Amino acid sequence: MKHWFGPNSCKSKGNGHPIMFGKNPSLDFGAFKDGGGYPLRFMSFAYNVLGVTDPDKVVHLCSGSVTRGIRIDIRPEVNPTIVADCRKVPLSDGSCDWIMADPPYSREYAKNLYGTELFYPTPNEILKEASRLLRIGGRIGLLHFQVPMFRKPLNLIQVYGITTGLGYNIRAWSVLEKEGAIK
Repeated sequence: MKHWFGPNSCKSKGNGHPIMFGKNPSLDFGAFKDGGGYPLRFMSFAYNVLGVTDPDKVVHLCSGSVTRGIRIDIRPEVNPTIVADCRKVPLSDGSCDWIMADPPYSREYAKNLYGTELFYPTPNEILKEASRLLRIGGRIGLLHFQVPMFRKPLNLIQVYGITTGLGYNIRAWSVLEKEGAIK
């Protein structure tokens, strides 16, 4: 497992992008009224790992406070692009190159933080839907306390340990890629 602890820990390996594609990091998040959200400076790291060339085309499942890309969330009050359960996204099969997901980490979190316990998606359910949505060679990054067991047709590329600072739990950033012959 690789660890990422700050902005100087994720140096580009030759195929990186300008930091935040020339955008200020604050453009990626709205207010965190009800908690949630990726750690600070995480997005540029995640985009680099996923090979993102256009952040506006990233699909964010359980999008919460994310303000860029195609945002899918069950809660209309967070102003997602599409209000939907992330297990049944109304997009075509094979229509996405990149997906990021930061769901509630348990049914209890979903209930206590968002009141969405009836719609709580397990990591494997998220990956099942991501495997339908991704094109061959597309990648998903899932931020969770668990490394998911679901694999085919997704291959686990790497798992990173992500933290927001000393004294905080480390979460797993599992990066998977959809396998198959590229046409």
